[in-house]
Amino acid sequence: MSKLVCKRCVLDSDIPGIEFNKESGLCHFCETYAPLSQQEKEQYLNRIEALFKEYCGRGNYDVIYALSGGKDSSYTLYKLKKDYPFLRILAVQFDNGFTSDYAVINAKKMCEITGCDYFKLTIEKEVLYDLFRKAAESYDAFPKFAKYRASDICNICISIIKQKLMEQAIVQKAPFIVFAFTAGQSPNPIINLSANFIQWSRNLFEKQLQKIGVDDRDEQFVIKNEVIKNIGEIAPSILHPLCLWEYSEDKVLETVIGLGWKPPALNDSNSTNCTLNSFACYNHLEKYGFHPYAFDIAGLVRSGEMSREEGLEKLHQKLSQPLIEEAAEKLDIKIDKSQKILLKV
Repeated sequence: MSKLVCKRCVLDSDIPGIEFNKESGLCHFCETYAPLSQQEKEQYLNRIEALFKEYCGRGNYDVIYALSGGKDSSYTLYKLKKDYPFLRILAVQFDNGFTSDYAVINAKKMCEITGCDYFKLTIEKEVLYDLFRKAAESYDAFPKFAKYRASDICNICISIIKQKLMEQAIVQKAPFIVFAFTAGQSPNPIINLSANFIQWSRNLFEKQLQKIGVDDRDEQFVIKNEVIKNIGEIAPSILHPLCLWEYSEDKVLETVIGLGWKPPALNDSNSTNCTLNSFACYNHLEKYGFHPYAFDIAGLVRSGEMSREEGLEKLHQKLSQPLIEEAAEKLDIKIDKSQKILLKV
């Protein structure tokens, strides 16, 4: 049977679990997709503004912000501070051992421009290399939906960021955590957390770490249990304002470059901040047979923020062999180029 590709987005029948309507030629995600209307987006933005006015000023910071130093997070921080200049923001950049020099420079630059405090979250590199090596060697450590949205390596990295940002928000008594997720990455602009949910997410991630052979008894990667006990009456909320704003990659790049953001020479079509990304994509493709960015890109195409042609081009762009080899060397993983499989040294 020949491969089917959705007529609206970029998902194809090689991805397990994707169903197609043969009459319309659409995947089941496009068949049921209902985008937020402009009115709904404005209502969400009004709710976010009302939340800011009600809860800001109560803690050391109003917002704990996930700043990678990439284009989207840099743009979102700039626009967030421009739209809500009263916000006191702590921007947290996680150095995962593969953060490019440009990403650190760009992150600090954006904090200077916006008047936000900068904090670099660090973990010993050898500890992270061991963690990512085990993630690369694992299979099915994450449930199907998580595996669809990111590689095993990226799922580990993103989970650490989420855990430690929640930890910072509780410690700093900040009512909000903000991520620069697009509509393709997060359709839900406002997520109200609770102590029970935070405890559940911590326990879930701990089990996922154990599944790949990591025992985080020192709580380096998960939110500390002692911190969860100190949650006040109201747990922090997670906000995704970027999915409510008009988005185009060209506009985002034009804006941040105009502010002094420097494009890195990474030769990676999906990341402007992480030198591990190409290897993570390669590893995912080898293990599961589909690109880990397929769902994100499909979401951007589906919501009209990227053309289908651009999405297909991005999805099939060749991965950077030098970046793959550089990351594999750091992780002590040998790439057998003739067999196209990953072997531990």
